[in-house]
Amino acid sequence: DMPMIKLSTALALAALPLGGCATLFGANESAVQELKLGQTGDFGPVDLTPISVDEDSRCPVGTQCIWAGRTRVKVLVEPAGANYAVFATLGQPLGVDGATLLVEQVTPQRRSTGQIPPSHYSFTIRYTPVS
Repeated sequence: DMPMIKLSTALALAALPLGGCATLFGANESAVQELKLGQTGDFGPVDLTPISVDEDSRCPVGTQCIWAGRTRVKVLVEPAGANYAVFATLGQPLGVDGATLLVEQVTPQRRSTGQIPPSHYSFTIRYTPVS
């Protein structure tokens, strides 16, 4: 369970606009990397690898949708001496061993014509370690 302060901080960070500077305050130095499926990023205490797209129901560009949809990514988490997979949803902070994993962005945008090939996906992942 994340203490209330950490949760509200994570939610406040999630509400910030994407892009620009990635400066955070205090001891919570977060790391941000852009990774493709199967590509491993070194985030200090853990390695993170997006391994599959579990769901991509984002509204295609140029169409009107009642629901914006979501993207769920299966991410392999490899802390020291263990590994497990989590399902991270775009824009929703996820507690991982007291730290926070956030998929900030998924590219490319969906088009109305069919599915995106897995090799075309790219994920901007932010990892904020325990303070």
